[in-house]
Amino acid sequence: MEKLLIIFQKLNKKGFFHLIISNYSIQLIVFSSHLLIAKIMTPNEVGIIKTIETFTGIAIVLGGGGSIFAILKLVPENKITAIRSYLLKYSLKYTATFSLAVFLLFYILTFYGVFTTEDKTLSWLYLYSWIIIPTVLMQLLVRYYQAIDFFKRISTVIFYLKLISAAIVLGYTYFFFINGYILSMIITSSISLLMLVYDLRKDIFVKSTETFSYLKDSFLKLSKTAFISQIVDQLKLHSGFLIAYILITDNIEFGHYSFALILVQGMNVLVTSVQQFIIPKMSESTSNIKFFFIKYNLYTKRFNYFSILLFLIAQIIIPFLIFLIYGDKYDDAILLLRIMLVGWLIQALHSLTGVIFLSLGKMKFILYSSFMILILSSPVMYFLTLKYGAVGAAYSFVVHNIASYIFMTYFTRRITKKSLNI
Repeated sequence: MEKLLIIFQKLNKKGFFHLIISNYSIQLIVFSSHLLIAKIMTPNEVGIIKTIETFTGIAIVLGGGGSIFAILKLVPENKITAIRSYLLKYSLKYTATFSLAVFLLFYILTFYGVFTTEDKTLSWLYLYSWIIIPTVLMQLLVRYYQAIDFFKRISTVIFYLKLISAAIVLGYTYFFFINGYILSMIITSSISLLMLVYDLRKDIFVKSTETFSYLKDSFLKLSKTAFISQIVDQLKLHSGFLIAYILITDNIEFGHYSFALILVQGMNVLVTSVQQFIIPKMSESTSNIKFFFIKYNLYTKRFNYFSILLFLIAQIIIPFLIFLIYGDKYDDAILLLRIMLVGWLIQALHSLTGVIFLSLGKMKFILYSSFMILILSSPVMYFLTLKYGAVGAAYSFVVHNIASYIFMTYFTRRITKKSLNI
């Protein structure tokens, strides 16, 4: 017990729990809005919201052009303030340009009905697409804070920003439904971006006579590799949902599936928080490979224990809360949720393998594994969803994560053996 308390105290000093609280405050806004929408709207409309956010979410991830990975890799390795400032300014220019290109492409694809042909959904997609650029830039700035080990500062800033934003988002959603939710998300993301730019003004707008153009090649190389990996990874990550979107023709059934998926994905804040906390610290240890893997194994063991505990709690508590809040409205989603929670646990148990790939600059292995997972699991997911509908889609989530666990573990062991010359 005493040893456990010491571990928690160390994590607290480093800002880990500040980061967890910050991320939960961000997710709370989105999640609370989803729960409010689910309460006052039909399962069919919940499915529409999930569809819009999935397509836009893919655009947001790709809109960074891989720059977030480059920042998390290069900034911790360079302790000189001038170099860090240069990397930040260059990454902002790069990301702004790239996100604009992705935004325009998204708009064109929406116009030609690639995502949907329903007029109401199209109008919401047009409006919601305006969140792409500010969200991408905001995510880059947040990762920069984390890369320079300012976890407590960014966590505090984000917490208060999102606390204020929560009132706006929930208020707009309650009075104006989906239109209010979309509009408030655009407003709050833009305000948050401006506040972060102001807080980092010394790093962004400082004039320097020194140039570090040699870092451009490293930045572009890392970004390019990460971006290619992200394309395949996004297809892999959302393949189950996209297959369900195409095959499940019953809108109510699809809405129940979407609701269960929203709840499961809401738990991923734990995974992303741990990854964001660990990556900069692991990048600092790459000069000593043996120590690097000792730290990694220690983090992984602790995280896996916590994931199992969270899984057991979720299986008991979440179904009860669904009944308490929604009555029997989402009874059909509870079975789907229980199945998908198994997939979430499998995902959590191998989620930290990505830390090795990024910290050691081995992004190509993410590309390899994502491609193999996509190719091998998609036919199985297609069959299950076609044959069993939403229940099949839920089992597809488990199958997908089993395949992911196998391939990610394989490549992790391969890198470990090669790095340690075993």
